[in-house]
Amino acid sequence: MSCGSPLFGTSGGIEQKDMSMKEYLNINFSDTVYGENGFLVELRCNNIFHEQLFGEIKTYLHKKETGWKAAGSIPIPDAVAIFNLIDQLAGENRFWSEETALQVEDAVAELQEIIRSLEESPECE
Repeated sequence: MSCGSPLFGTSGGIEQKDMSMKEYLNINFSDTVYGENGFLVELRCNNIFHEQLFGEIKTYLHKKETGWKAAGSIPIPDAVAIFNLIDQLAGENRFWSEETALQVEDAVAELQEIIRSLEESPECE
């Protein structure tokens, strides 16, 4: 990933009126993760753990969790964004400060917990 450019592109100015709400939300989630001003760009290029963006990512995942469990699957655009997020966070970076490295470590644990919760059957809750 080069600084300033996303892994797989961004919405590029696409407006919500040009697509369904579901498509728009998926693009916004992808943009939040690895878009031009996304969480991973801030982390990898600027060595900044952007807590607000990570909070938006967690909120999105928690909102979608019930629907994904019911469907038994995660839509491909969301899955790709999640895979890239986990991959980039787990890859660490020797240039991060100790504080950033600890934030990333905690973030990986939080994401793993969210993913693990998808395996739990409703009767176990």
